[in-house]
Amino acid sequence: MKFKRSILIAFWLATFASSSALPKTPANRKPEPVALQNLAAFANPICGTGSAKGPEWLKNNTYPGATMPFGMIQWSPDTGNGKHFGGYDFADHRISDFSVDHISGAGCPYGGDFALMPITEKMPFSPPKNRRSFEQPFSHALEVVKPGYYGVAFSNGMKVELTTTTRTGFGRFAYPAHCPETLMINASSDINGSSASHISINPATHEVSGWSIGGHFCNTPTDRREQRVVYFYAVFNRPFQSWSAWSDKTLSPGATNGFGLNSGAYISFSPGNDQAVLLKIGISYVSIANAQANVMAENSASDFASKDFQKAVKNAGNTWNGWLNKIQAIGGTLDEKRTFYSMLYHTLLGPVVVSDVNGQYLGYDEKVHSTTDGRVQYGIFSGWDIYRSECQLLAMIAPEEASDMAQSLLMDYQQGGTFPRWGLVTQDTGVMMGDPAAVMISDFYSFGARHFDTNAALTGLMLAATNPSVCSPSTGIKERDALEDYVKLGYVPEHQEGGYGNVAMTLEYCSADFALSQLAQSLGDTADAAMLQHRAQNWKNLYNTNTGCIQMRRRDGSWSPGFTNNLEQYDGDRAYVEGTAGQYTWMVPFNLKGLTDLMGGQVSAASRLDDFFGILNAGFRGPNSWMAWMGNEPCLGTPWIYDFTGQPWKTQATVRRAMIELYSPDPAAYPGNDDVGEMSSWYVFSALGIYPELPGSDILTLGSPLFSKVTLHLLEGDVTIIGKCAAREAPYVQSLSVNGQKWSKPWIRYQTISRGGILIFDLGTTINTNWGCNSADAPPSYDDGK
Repeated sequence: MKFKRSILIAFWLATFASSSALPKTPANRKPEPVALQNLAAFANPICGTGSAKGPEWLKNNTYPGATMPFGMIQWSPDTGNGKHFGGYDFADHRISDFSVDHISGAGCPYGGDFALMPITEKMPFSPPKNRRSFEQPFSHALEVVKPGYYGVAFSNGMKVELTTTTRTGFGRFAYPAHCPETLMINASSDINGSSASHISINPATHEVSGWSIGGHFCNTPTDRREQRVVYFYAVFNRPFQSWSAWSDKTLSPGATNGFGLNSGAYISFSPGNDQAVLLKIGISYVSIANAQANVMAENSASDFASKDFQKAVKNAGNTWNGWLNKIQAIGGTLDEKRTFYSMLYHTLLGPVVVSDVNGQYLGYDEKVHSTTDGRVQYGIFSGWDIYRSECQLLAMIAPEEASDMAQSLLMDYQQGGTFPRWGLVTQDTGVMMGDPAAVMISDFYSFGARHFDTNAALTGLMLAATNPSVCSPSTGIKERDALEDYVKLGYVPEHQEGGYGNVAMTLEYCSADFALSQLAQSLGDTADAAMLQHRAQNWKNLYNTNTGCIQMRRRDGSWSPGFTNNLEQYDGDRAYVEGTAGQYTWMVPFNLKGLTDLMGGQVSAASRLDDFFGILNAGFRGPNSWMAWMGNEPCLGTPWIYDFTGQPWKTQATVRRAMIELYSPDPAAYPGNDDVGEMSSWYVFSALGIYPELPGSDILTLGSPLFSKVTLHLLEGDVTIIGKCAAREAPYVQSLSVNGQKWSKPWIRYQTISRGGILIFDLGTTINTNWGCNSADAPPSYDDGK
């Protein structure tokens, strides 16, 4: 077992806590619209659980199970061999178990802990051989899936129903009449394998508890400390008739403890008045005691009848409906509303709560800390993905939660030594590249989430942006790989020291520098703002005027040989990450005028975009991989570039085309991984007709709304977007007014409408080449000191 005893001791015995002073937040954290509509009826959690054939990392990878907005627990079925990245694949027809933690839409497997499965047979005589030992066939026709609830009936008469609160679950398992009522609980079911696990049975109180050490997201090394301990506590409404526990390959009837690489328990229940076994389960990343306290606070065992389960389902549905009502859409087809609210639902699945009801959480320093002032600690930050548009949307509709997310990133830095790049629950994985936390925090701030320690965040981000030695002492992960080269040369060269994807790294650092310059400017640090905005122009050092592409350079300044615009790697090195030169060359969202000027001007750049969008989802391998890949993040901003070239009608048409061709409310819902809600947030913004193109800025480039009326209920006032004559086939803007004034610009600042506003689009089926086409009306671009 490769884990340190000191780590386990810290997890088991830590009783100390730390706190940080934070600005006070408004007492009313979640104001609701005056009149709630039944919008939860349009949201489909099955959306994204299946996709066309292809490698797993290209699938949508969402899960259908019960969870809450930003919920710590995601209680969901696992299908097939239990190794799907989201645990579930719509193409499967056998459920192996129901586990309590999953990540929505990630490109790597994670979670799958504490898998439970009802068994209609007497107590087994051996531990399960694998995740499929007790699998059951099922039909989608017998699934009921809605926000906050998952239910399925099996052909053998069993029925499983799940609902949740933020940190706990409430389950109802109905067994067929006259059958043994047995439940398997696997404490070592981590999808990537458990390093150690433990289970404990208390027959006198009908309780089972335990812990598991796992993690290893994206095949990270087993000795890296993003391994995490997850604790669980479960209590049942029925007495135990018999029980057994296993340790590795040994099953011990009547044993109340199991420990080892593999451990778990079988519980058989005494007959009750009906065939339903009810259980409540809580998890924690601090202790079993905290997992139990989460249950007592959110899901009290004093309310333990079937009517209480139904009440819990209703409460979960009402909570989800309240959140979905933050954006109320009128008009559109049924399919369009189902797609929109399914996307909004998935946007709200992450980041997730990782602190317990008492405020405790395990920090990146492997110590227990406590939040203050009612703040919540968050984890699961898919930074490279969600900085593009999800952070901005969350800041708009959930500013207090987003403020806590920004503060959580700061706590991760202060306790772990670096801001996380792809943060899990108790440690950063170092997956992907760039410095996404700089952009995430700047995004949160620019779109209104400001109740966090902004000055401390800026100080920490500035240190990481200028000091190559900033590194996590526990993981050895640097916040900015190859920063010394980036600062000295003005780009990350071929065969750089640290990290991977040198061209992609350069562009990510440029976006991070620009976003951080915006935050610094807002906080009064004008000197650093100017320095960072100047440094953000380093992308120019990799623009080859002979090829018209941003490409790889050697340390001596020469261009690396073997370049073509449809390769991820050449000359023995990886230039790009999940992309090619044809796709990455456009990723200069803060200075698109500078980019289009280098391309020969607006007309030339627009012509290149026309060719680029000949295919919408080309991927990054094969002869066409220089074209658009709207299923992955580096290309998400490209349709909006037409707003900068004097042809905004092409933004309107291309965005609408992508929405129609690539998205749906069905199992094959997305053009790629949803990535913890990023792709979903792109769709939501696109349907609203606005998009946060410039990282860290409040500038919204404009497309066209899908619905006839949308009202965003924001903290400081409602924003109403009217689409006159809105329709699927009518994406073209004929005219626009903002707050009663005629508006000719294909962009707007969020601060213009953040306290309430109204945008009225006149839409049509024919192209209008007059509106928004004046060069003076183009969205801002930021060059050196401009």
